[in-house]
Amino acid sequence: RVGTAVLECPSDEQQTQDPDDDHREARDDATVSYDPNIRPSIMGAAEHVRPRIEELIALSDVVKASEDELDHRYPGRAIDGVLLDWSHLGAALTVVTLGGDGVAYRVPATGEVCRVPAAVTDPAAVVDTVGAGDSFMAGLISALLDAGLLGSADSRLRLRTADRAAIEPAITRALATSGVTVRHQGAYSPTRDEL
Repeated sequence: RVGTAVLECPSDEQQTQDPDDDHREARDDATVSYDPNIRPSIMGAAEHVRPRIEELIALSDVVKASEDELDHRYPGRAIDGVLLDWSHLGAALTVVTLGGDGVAYRVPATGEVCRVPAAVTDPAAVVDTVGAGDSFMAGLISALLDAGLLGSADSRLRLRTADRAAIEPAITRALATSGVTVRHQGAYSPTRDEL
């Protein structure tokens, strides 16, 4: 099953029904990805929001955040340590985008943290970064799906034991996808033909 679920991380004042039941149910026959998309101005203080983010990470198979988001929610923490912590919570593939420096990700099979340079290395080629994170996630998810590492309970098991050779092509596609986005004005969504 391929689909989208939106899980909110409400502010302290908001009351919500527990969305985790739907999240757990989806995991019965699908894999779950989570992009915290942390927005400090609307989500509240890091110490209040971090526990909820980590609850959702624990329910997810693939987690992606940006370095800026980590700096806000985990000030002073090394990226490698956060990726390790997230994997201990339950996420198989943990990824942090590093803007113009590319990406860091943790290999599920070995725990090795790898870094891959950005697809666009010339700052003058960057027109607009709006939508780059969403494009990265779209490229990552589509490549993992194509590789048979997402979409079912069996895929989840394959993802958990995937080595660098299985994961890095998905990271490369994600970087290529966001690389196309930043070369355009606005939240541009590239097609596969543009990759």
